[in-house]
Amino acid sequence: MTTVTVVIPTYGKRPVLARTLESLRVQTYPPEQTEIVVVDDHSGDDTPEYLRNLKLPQRLVAVRHDENRGRAAARNTGIRTAAGELVVFVDDDMLCESDLIEQHVLFHATHPRSIVIGDAVQAPELGHSTALTYLDEMGVHKHAPGSRVPARYFVTNNSSVARQPMLDVGLFDESFRNYGFEDTEIAFRLEDDAGLSTWYCADARALHVHAQSFDEILDKRIENALPLRLLLSKHPGRAGEMMVDVLLPPAPGDAAGLRLRKHLVALATNRLFYRGVRAVARAVWLRGLSRTVMTYLIACQYREGLARTSNPRKHP
Repeated sequence: MTTVTVVIPTYGKRPVLARTLESLRVQTYPPEQTEIVVVDDHSGDDTPEYLRNLKLPQRLVAVRHDENRGRAAARNTGIRTAAGELVVFVDDDMLCESDLIEQHVLFHATHPRSIVIGDAVQAPELGHSTALTYLDEMGVHKHAPGSRVPARYFVTNNSSVARQPMLDVGLFDESFRNYGFEDTEIAFRLEDDAGLSTWYCADARALHVHAQSFDEILDKRIENALPLRLLLSKHPGRAGEMMVDVLLPPAPGDAAGLRLRKHLVALATNRLFYRGVRAVARAVWLRGLSRTVMTYLIACQYREGLARTSNPRKHP
């Protein structure tokens, strides 16, 4: 039977972390084959005390960083600590269905050498909005359950990979300190260097319970631009696949067609038009267009952020 380590990085979210761990308490997968490694990335709340006193059916290992090192480093600590053959990544704000671990194990049994992405959607308690509807439609949700999907969709809120291939490719790149894209980057290496394929396992279900406002979702994309640029510096050939090549500032080596598309995108994403669309995007009647509207707004934010990272003096 496959041994499993659930790796959970956490930072200052003890109340929601507790809900996540309680959802793992009742997993159908045998607890004697499971361990849970929680990596506390130097939280300032009572997370250490909570973990010291917690008892679970599975073996619980709590590791604390002596300084805040970021999500990539926290996951690497979890992988290095892990004893399991299969690593299941869960974020500290997810409620896991009781068979989540079992479903990941079953999918790997029929899809060896795979990255497996589970189904993660917003919890009903968060309500409904254009932004939250968009989050539930993006990534693997564009594809049929059980299908092979692009590696760029890999996210670590509910996913699994065998431990050894991650060690073989050098783990997560810890130079990713800002939020985002550290999972995409390792997925590209797992695909290119280790030959893994990426699949969507809709039966491994979890609910995201950390509320994100419309403004937080959009404004975070400005912050995302720095790790996005780092990702593209490491995997420049992936820019077109990720559909962000047209968001980058014009460059001397651009082909004529790409130059034209960049100019057209610049016209379509001008800040005046962006502000107008953002002002009306909260409307209830736009929920049916959530993917189109949010894709446009997020593209605008990425383009603005990428422009700032290329010319920091212009955008203090």
